[in-house]
Amino acid sequence: MDLSATSPASTGAIAKKTEDIPPEILPVIAAAAAAFLGAGFQIRSIELLNSPRESVSRWTRQGRAFIQASHNIRPKR
Repeated sequence: MDLSATSPASTGAIAKKTEDIPPEILPVIAAAAAAFLGAGFQIRSIELLNSPRESVSRWTRQGRAFIQASHNIRPKR
């Protein structure tokens, strides 16, 4: 697998922006991008995104849980 698309200088620039991502994960991301995109790409930044569950506020989650719990479920007869 050729990782020549990302130079050590660009990997260092990425590492400065991604303190939360372990350094051993960055080459894995570069390899996945190389496998998918082929040659001729440059990784400019990597950003961790919150899961959809984390992006919804606690008030919203509690409201949804309250509404779901308020539904009357009739047992089958």
